[in-house]
Amino acid sequence: MLAAVRLDFDPTTTALGTAVRLDMLALAGVIFLVLVITGLRAGRAGAAASIDGAEAARRLRRDDLILIAFGAVPGAVIGGRLGYGLIHLDYYRTDLNALFDPGRGGMELTLALLLGSLTAISVARLLAAPIGRWLGVAAVPLLVALGLGKLTMVLGGAGQGLYSDASYATLYVRPGPWGSANADIAAVPAQALEGSLVLAVLVAVLVVPFLLRLRFLERSVIVRPTLAPRRDWAMLTGGRRFLTVLGLWAVARFAAVFTWRDAHVLGPLAAEQIVLIAVMVLAFGGPVFVAGRRQASVVVPAWLAMRRERRARAAGIARSEAAAEPEAEAAEEAPEVEEAEKADQAKGATDARAAQEAAGAAEAPKPETEPTKSTKATRRRRRSATDTHS
Repeated sequence: MLAAVRLDFDPTTTALGTAVRLDMLALAGVIFLVLVITGLRAGRAGAAASIDGAEAARRLRRDDLILIAFGAVPGAVIGGRLGYGLIHLDYYRTDLNALFDPGRGGMELTLALLLGSLTAISVARLLAAPIGRWLGVAAVPLLVALGLGKLTMVLGGAGQGLYSDASYATLYVRPGPWGSANADIAAVPAQALEGSLVLAVLVAVLVVPFLLRLRFLERSVIVRPTLAPRRDWAMLTGGRRFLTVLGLWAVARFAAVFTWRDAHVLGPLAAEQIVLIAVMVLAFGGPVFVAGRRQASVVVPAWLAMRRERRARAAGIARSEAAAEPEAEAAEEAPEVEEAEKADQAKGATDARAAQEAAGAAEAPKPETEPTKSTKATRRRRRSATDTHS
């Protein structure tokens, strides 16, 4: 079995007669580097806007960068302490005042990043700066800060992970003071692992769009690489770029947390991972929700207007049908009435002819009939009676 990596150096140094920790010096250098990169990117973004003639897109002022960076500090401090209190809730529940004592405990990065970003955005809003463009400019420098910042923790012995006897495990030989407990015992370098994953995300964000533009043109035997026209990816443009970077960082940190010493609070997940899941949902699902809401704000009123129009049209058709129904019924009844009248007229004509025929028959002379025997006897009696009287 291979031995662990042994780190043998003093965590402090002397500068101008004052003892200074190496990790703090390195972190200050990282912050300075990030501010320089952000300033350079802000200048390039303003130059590109002026070249394109987009006057509506204001040039990013570099002096605003200092104010925005200072504006992120109070949010980062408050968020860091709140996040640390949430992760170690069992400890701070017994003594809530300890949460306001920076000497007891540390800072949590995830909520520090979120609240720091919110306070920085608030300052940018007060300065009337283009917030979306500043977020797009700050996305790559943010990954640089998060990746290199984690690597600086190696100089202070902070962020050591699970104890391990693997060949890549690290231990600190000198007594310190170190940032992790039991730094002299071999453990997984969780801080270095997280920093490496974040820097890998940075490389992916920079390289993948370039590779997607790469094209190869074949001319006879020679193959010439060329680039397709630049395309503004929705996920890597403006404020959406910042959210994408934030979500990818959360994914990298989520994977690194499995090597931490923190207790599991939900199955195999630590409290930090639950917070990171919320960050991923916000980063990846937030733009989708906003886009869907914007589309719904256009589609839903149009659908409602169409629905009202259809209802009005249906009501008009119903009124027209209701008005035309009596006429239709009259038109349907007219042939029957006409046939009844014709039948009555025919019956009347028939009755009239029958009456005329009956009247003619009554006026016509009756034909003489041969008298019967009884009639003849009656006539003889009458005649004999007449003779007797005479």
